[in-house]
Amino acid sequence: MNRPLAAALPLIALISASSAAQTAPAPIQQVEVTGSAAVDARRTDTAGRLTVGRDELARYGDSTLSAVLKRQPGISVANGDIRMRGLGAGYTQILVNGEPVPQGFSIDSIAPSLIDRIEILRSGSAEYGTQAIAGTINVILKKAGGAPLRDLTLGAAARPGYSNPNASLRVSDKRGQLAWSVAAELSRLQTEYVGRIRETSADAAGALTDDRLVDERNYSTTTRLGLAPRLTWTLANDDKIEWQAVLDRMRQSAHGGMGETVQLGDPTRYPDNSWGIHSTAHSERSDVTWTHTVDGDGKLLVKAGVNRNTRENDYLFLGESAQETLARSVLSNVIDNTAKLSGKYLAPIGDAHSLGLGWESGRTSRSEYRLQRDTTFAGAALAPPLDEDYQAAITRLALFAQDEWHVTPRLELYLGMRWEGLRTATEGRTLDQVRGQSGVLSPIASLQWKLPDSEKDQLRLALTRTYKAPTSRQLVPRRYTTNNDNGPANPDVRGNPALRPELAWGVDGGYEHYFGKSGMASVSAYARKVDQVIVQTLHQENGAWMASPINNGKAVTWGIEGDTRMALGSRVDLRANAARNWSRLDAVPGPDNRLAEQVAATVNVGVDYRHSPALTFGANLNLQFGGTTRLSAERSAYSGPSRTLDVYALWKIDPGTQLRLSGADLLARDGASSLAYRDANFGTARATTVQARTQVKLVLEKRL
Repeated sequence: MNRPLAAALPLIALISASSAAQTAPAPIQQVEVTGSAAVDARRTDTAGRLTVGRDELARYGDSTLSAVLKRQPGISVANGDIRMRGLGAGYTQILVNGEPVPQGFSIDSIAPSLIDRIEILRSGSAEYGTQAIAGTINVILKKAGGAPLRDLTLGAAARPGYSNPNASLRVSDKRGQLAWSVAAELSRLQTEYVGRIRETSADAAGALTDDRLVDERNYSTTTRLGLAPRLTWTLANDDKIEWQAVLDRMRQSAHGGMGETVQLGDPTRYPDNSWGIHSTAHSERSDVTWTHTVDGDGKLLVKAGVNRNTRENDYLFLGESAQETLARSVLSNVIDNTAKLSGKYLAPIGDAHSLGLGWESGRTSRSEYRLQRDTTFAGAALAPPLDEDYQAAITRLALFAQDEWHVTPRLELYLGMRWEGLRTATEGRTLDQVRGQSGVLSPIASLQWKLPDSEKDQLRLALTRTYKAPTSRQLVPRRYTTNNDNGPANPDVRGNPALRPELAWGVDGGYEHYFGKSGMASVSAYARKVDQVIVQTLHQENGAWMASPINNGKAVTWGIEGDTRMALGSRVDLRANAARNWSRLDAVPGPDNRLAEQVAATVNVGVDYRHSPALTFGANLNLQFGGTTRLSAERSAYSGPSRTLDVYALWKIDPGTQLRLSGADLLARDGASSLAYRDANFGTARATTVQARTQVKLVLEKRL
């Protein structure tokens, strides 16, 4: 039996025995989006948005938001990248409080304890933006409350050889017309990466010429502090001024090494190597919103905000062979600054229409600096220093209009139009300024039709025009070098300042059936046609392999999704969802010419069992299937299946105290992936296996 699971079983048994021996206490009273409320909101919303409430956010005691999202319908997680429709690389729009996150922002930097709910939209929205070819995930932070609140959460997660403590505190109150809240999260995360890489090469005839096994082991310690203060001031005329900020501080130390075992052929240039890095990252978001009531029913909202993200790295690579040594030091920093100003007017028109008009403007600037020095272990210079400095700026202006039209009691129609203009400018020490300009006009139409003679069945249909803009990192031509074994399966990477946005037309349709108090079942399908797709090209430059992004060709992607939840009696709740995705990229020959290494399928099956009012158990099985993706005529990638089992036990000790025990990845299945290159002259491949680790976490939640 897995050791962490075996260690947890006595505590689970103790919790069960304690709850059976006492009168069940009343549950903790909280205002939250429950499963039933989430189903009702989805049922009545014209766009059919899915809502993940506090109950689901806290259920498994997850320390990262990606762990919560992977259980939701149609969402997958690959290498920390949140994907809808299986598509990564920016096809999914991520918002915080309705605002786009800055580039380079990690959704896992927001602790789940700071979040009120998450909204998932499968199609574009005139109000929230159309940079969402795959869909939109909107993270809503906790707001300033009315009643006094003091919530404390203490937790500790354990993996073999590691303990990861965390603590969060939320305080809110109200004094007259001023309501305020502060949420804080402090955590330490220790991780260990253990992997094995098999590198092989073959000649034109397919005969093996090289075969190496590379054992890799990396360690990291990350300390993170998050703060989310909020103020709401209600003025005498019922206007409101709201200030919200999110501050994140991260410090990370990591080190690792690789060692080769040559089974055939020659070793790499540095068969024994090690590295270390010290990183700091700061993220600050702040915005002020003024809400003004117009003629009793209408609302005018004006918002101004600033974002700043900085990251500094001090990296050292040490490589050694029988002939030479290399000490490569790299000092680098990245700064992303964003300023934005927006406004919108929302008002009902009669009994049938809800009008929305608005505008958004913003400017994002990114600066990158990198200084690389290569010497021997003795300090002798091996090459001139590589000193790079680049700046990129993206200016955005958007105008939108929308109307939610209640055509009949059974038919609701959403019509929207959004125009977004983008200007990009990139320059550097060795690069003259490169400018780009584009505009996207996005019509949006969706309908919700309740079938005749039924209050439980309805159909949805949506047509949208969406796009995906290149990130500032893709625009900056900074070179990210490979320290050892540069090759077509392990190239250097550089941006392209001439990139243009990808454009897409999409259609979504679905059928929903509701039953019982909170039961529902749905099936939906989607299709997208994408133009000006950004793909990676591969070429040799001064003897080194280099990958760069370019716009090339068209793609189509389509898929189906099923989702259901139901109650079996008064004690058992069941949840299940599954999705299957396909795509085809015409710039790459088939088979397997999928878009953006699309995740092919996802499956989730979950169950919650209420043993008593005080004690609840639950489990969720997550399956994710990747497969082979053809990246070009010569390159292909493979991602193996992922099988994850998570469990939890929740004990409500008294009305203000509860204890949560959870286990993550109890199956502990190793991950597998590979990247291969083959042309008429030779072939090479890198197959990687990563060791999985189970984690057990105990969390105490206390209302003070």
